[in-house]
Amino acid sequence: MADVEKRKQKLDRMIEAVAKEQAKLLLAEREEQRKRRRAELKQREADRRADAHRKIELGGLVIAAGVDEWNEAEIVGALLAVSEQLAQQPQGRDRLRRKGLDHLEAREAARKAAKQ
Repeated sequence: MADVEKRKQKLDRMIEAVAKEQAKLLLAEREEQRKRRRAELKQREADRRADAHRKIELGGLVIAAGVDEWNEAEIVGALLAVSEQLAQQPQGRDRLRRKGLDHLEAREAARKAAKQ
């Protein structure tokens, strides 16, 4: 009988050890899930901030172009018209880019001159 009792005790200890390991594993899995969730939330926040920053920059370009007094439909209409023209003349983008750079550089130079 003593042998059976020892075996039961040994089995109980093994079951307890397995239960402890399972608990540790469960805690580790939960921590890993929390870390992944935090990383996802952090990435979403970074994406949201980048999107907001991009929109602010685009709004600044509307102001830089001097069309901030236009209503939204006029701005979108103008962009669509230019987009349609560029679809037919892709080389026009280079011309527009140069014109835009010249305008932005002139604005920056005027801004610097006004500070002095």
